[in-house]
Parts: sequence; structure tokens; C-alpha cells
Amino acid sequence: MKKLFIVLGLSFGLFVSSASSDELTNSLNNMVNKKEKSMIVNLDHINLDGKPKPKVPKTRSKKAVVATINGKKIIKRDADSYLKSRTKGKMKNFDHLAKKQRKQLINEIGYPIILSQQAKKELSQKEIDSIIVRTWMQKEASTIRISDDEALAVYSVIEQQAKDTNRTDELIPFETIKNKIKGQMVEKRILGKLMEDAEINIL
Repeated sequence: MKKLFIVLGLSFGLFVSSASSDELTNSLNNMVNKKEKSMIVNLDHINLDGKPKPKVPKTRSKKAVVATINGKKIIKRDADSYLKSRTKGKMKNFDHLAKKQRKQLINEIGYPIILSQQAKKELSQKEIDSIIVRTWMQKEASTIRISDDEALAVYSVIEQQAKDTNRTDELIPFETIKNKIKGQMVEKRILGKLMEDAEINIL
């Protein structure tokens, strides 16, 4: 039941995040477009010798707390960084957003925090460790490439073993099992490298 709750929570979180993300994207794009349009100014009737004081929006310190999510503090530096990434560098200051946009942005930042907090409450340490290991393995696997020829070489050994034991009727075609062979080869490489670097003492 706990695992089902977490899966449903993640699905719901991703659904809500996607919907909120689209709304925030449109809002930020409109703001950026207005900002770019406002840069085109008609100077025909303006005295260029004057020195009007530019209006600078108020902004807080990078270390200022701009929100809390279930007690976790979100500082302005992190909000600015997320905003910069979200707008591909077009906007960098959280304090320059409208109040509604600030709330939407903080909600986006909050989704993974809330899900993580709930997962820690519902999952055992063993389950959490399993997720961490699986995530790390997937990350490492994405950097390793196994060619079809390498996989075929392994398949040839399996094929020969099937012939030697008169079990060719159980042999699965290469194209059907190719990706599974590659996956096992990647896992073997990762574990092999870890074992080489590991310091193991038998007492």
C-alpha cells in the first residue's frame, strides 16, 4: 500500500508539475517578450541631454530566504538559479517576478522536495538504498556503449553452448535478445570496475 501511495504520488506530482510548468512557461515567455519589446523606444521627442534616474526594482540578498516548503528553506540564490535555467538565461532575478509567478516557480522547486520527504516517510531504508543504487547504475550505464558485434560475440558463445547440449530449440533469436545481452554486458563492466577499485579484506 505504501509503495502504491508513492507511485501514485509521483504520477500525480508529475501530472501537476507538467500542467503548472506549461502555465509558468507561458507566463514567463510573455514577461520576457514584453521586456524585449520595451527595449524599442521612440527617442524623437526626448531630450537626450537629460539624465533621468533609472527605476531599479528592489531585490533581496542572495542568502535571503524567499520561501519555505514543509520547513525546508529556499534561499534566493537557488530560486535565481532555477529561474535562470527555466528561462534559458533570459531572467535571473526571482524578485523581479510578479507575485503569482513567484508562487508558481516555488511550486515547481517544491515538487521534488515534497515527493522526497514523503518517500522518506513511506519507504524503508532498504528500499531507498535500492532506488539510489538503481539510479546510479542507470547513470553509469548511459556512458557505456556496447556494439552489436560485441553482443553477437557473446551470443555466439551461448549459441555454441546450446548446440553442445542439444538445446538449440530453446535458443532465442539474436535480434530478440540483443538488448538484454547488451544490458548484462554493461552491468558486468560496471561491477567489474567497482570490484577492481574496491578494498576488500577477509578477516
